[in-house]
Amino acid sequence: MTVENQQFSSERAFYLLYKEAIERDPVLLAEVLAAIDAVLTRYNTSVWENRFIVGGVVEQIIGASARDLGLDVQNAGKQNQGYDLELEGPTGSGISIKGVFATTNGMHNLVNVRTSDPNRDLRERWTTATIFVMSEVGIGYTDPLFGAEFLNPTGDALQISGRLLRRWWDENPEWLIRAPIPRKPVGPAVRVASDAVSFDIFSDFDRLKRSWSPEI
Repeated sequence: MTVENQQFSSERAFYLLYKEAIERDPVLLAEVLAAIDAVLTRYNTSVWENRFIVGGVVEQIIGASARDLGLDVQNAGKQNQGYDLELEGPTGSGISIKGVFATTNGMHNLVNVRTSDPNRDLRERWTTATIFVMSEVGIGYTDPLFGAEFLNPTGDALQISGRLLRRWWDENPEWLIRAPIPRKPVGPAVRVASDAVSFDIFSDFDRLKRSWSPEI
């Protein structure tokens, strides 16, 4: 499938290059899977504060692996411009990263729409190409042109169907890196995000650092 001269051409070209490169590098792919497993195990999202940390770390994992493969991409989620990875090229080219680590056939939030214009078609709120890191499925790509029929607007969020995404990837395997992405573990979290942040902050404060202790 050609990706030139069309909307999302930069994002699609990036994903196809990433897919080709990482599928030829099983050592790096294994490291990506192990890193995802590590963050899910240590910072189980059963603890609410860990959910944002896990999402951010997964963004870093995808970004770092892409750079290791020689792709020009920067992690840019903190800029709040609607995407997590900023690509080389036209201003505004970027990809959102969504982790799905529990059920994969259900509905998954794409965009918070609680503050949206009630007269606007909620499907228009999804404007960013998206890479899904999905447990037991792999690392898959879609965008608002490919995935418009998979959407379901609700009162709180614009959602996308995991079942329909998986069916589409089965029919269009060039947009999926098949990989055994781990599931969220059952059981308590080993760590909480505030432990890591406080440990970092306390490195500048001798007495607090001396008495730092992780949550029990």
